[in-house]
Amino acid sequence: MNPASMTSYFERAFGDAERARRGFWVAVVVLTALRAWLAAALPMTSDEAYFAQWGRYPDWGFYDHPPMVGWWLALLERVSDNRFVLRLPALLAPALVAAAGWSLLRRRDEALAWSAATLLLLVPLNAWNVAITTDIPLMLFSASTIALYLRARSSGRSLDFLLAGFALSGALLSKYFAGFLAIALFVDSVSRPTPASLRGLLWIVVGSLPGAAIQVAWNALNCWPNVMFNLVNRHGDAGLSWRTPLLYAASLAYVLTPPVAWRLLRGFREAPRIAGEGAARDRRALRFLALVPLAMFALLSLVKTIGLHWLASFVFPAVLWFALTARARSMARALAFAAVFAFVHWLVIGTLAWLPIETFRSWGGYPGLVMTVRTDELAEALAPWRATHVIASDGYSPAATIGYALGEHVIVLGPGTSHARHDDILTDFRALDGRNILVVLRRAERASRFDAYFDRVTRSTVTIRGAEFQLLDGRGFRYETYRDRVLDEVRRRYYAVPRWLPGDACYFCDRYFPDRSCRAP
Repeated sequence: MNPASMTSYFERAFGDAERARRGFWVAVVVLTALRAWLAAALPMTSDEAYFAQWGRYPDWGFYDHPPMVGWWLALLERVSDNRFVLRLPALLAPALVAAAGWSLLRRRDEALAWSAATLLLLVPLNAWNVAITTDIPLMLFSASTIALYLRARSSGRSLDFLLAGFALSGALLSKYFAGFLAIALFVDSVSRPTPASLRGLLWIVVGSLPGAAIQVAWNALNCWPNVMFNLVNRHGDAGLSWRTPLLYAASLAYVLTPPVAWRLLRGFREAPRIAGEGAARDRRALRFLALVPLAMFALLSLVKTIGLHWLASFVFPAVLWFALTARARSMARALAFAAVFAFVHWLVIGTLAWLPIETFRSWGGYPGLVMTVRTDELAEALAPWRATHVIASDGYSPAATIGYALGEHVIVLGPGTSHARHDDILTDFRALDGRNILVVLRRAERASRFDAYFDRVTRSTVTIRGAEFQLLDGRGFRYETYRDRVLDEVRRRYYAVPRWLPGDACYFCDRYFPDRSCRAP
């Protein structure tokens, strides 16, 4: 794989629509085939298992994120709970996003549109990711919002702006980072205000109201858990650091690829390939829609680690802006780099898939890896207890992973963390008073902390692929002791709702502490 020859090929393709179209379809077929294999072979990650649990118990909202991915998984689970079926949206998302990019740019130049669509397929997260998470619907709705917004800016029709608002409503129901996109749309609309742009902005707001209204209503009736998680509880480790901005810069270069990231940050200093007022307007809007959210992440990176997946939905405007500004040679180099980088990723994935799991036995996280990769063997080991015990774990990640393998809800025993606390909504510990509970632990030293919550406790160990799991067999669950020692701590730590948020309805306090408040002191 010679980068120079690949650059030469892509440079020729960039100016020829038929070559660019063939290159796109080759990329679609090859990457979709590879990703389909990975979607079928890769065990469900803990995040995916957690969201699959949402699909089993659909609602208007969930503890830490808006409900869209849960709604999608609820529909897919009615077809099958097989991981390949549940991952179909993630499998199809890159091609759909690339199609949106192609449809947006084809009115400017056919070869340009195919080349940009190919680059969208090849950027890292699109080239290999198959996990079904909240980022997948956000990617699709964000790309739809941007495509519809640019079409509306061109047509000036109120209906097109309203449709962009509806798409933004879907994004807001997917993940709260859609708010960054909403801010970028606002900035672009008011940066050079005209009656048409301000009227269009108003129609976008009208279209986005249903998603916002659903979220506000559900949160107000349920202790504001999304607000508590995203603005209060998850930031205990936040603080000024020089490392996190550097990590963010590296993440940005990785997600966009260095050629796209560098050009986006420095701007373009050459005459763009596509001239005209319409193309200039699109370039300006796309740069706002990419840079405003990424700049907000840059500010946040001063005190917080920015996850790679947080950036996924803003790849679309960045790549399209790059395509509209790049000359043939620059686009060819970007395509060649992305193709080689994608090949390296798949080489690593293939190597890891070929290695036996025991290769990683010396790694500290090996028990967690075994629990994820060999959950079927763990589920088989738990079979003798399933008819007589409630199955539990001490963390949300193992509980979700085991629950997916067993096809049932596995509860979380203990205070847990600020993340993934939807079990607080699903589990009513009052109903477990006196029941027998089997607690599956990855670390034996944690077992003794549960003794006080049972009349009698016995311990055993199960070994799977060299990883030891502690099984705590608790007979006679003591609900009142657990409420006073654990649930009250959870109330104070995670349900201290700020007084500036209206409403008093809270499932946690209403259930366990009707005489106490879920309010910050």
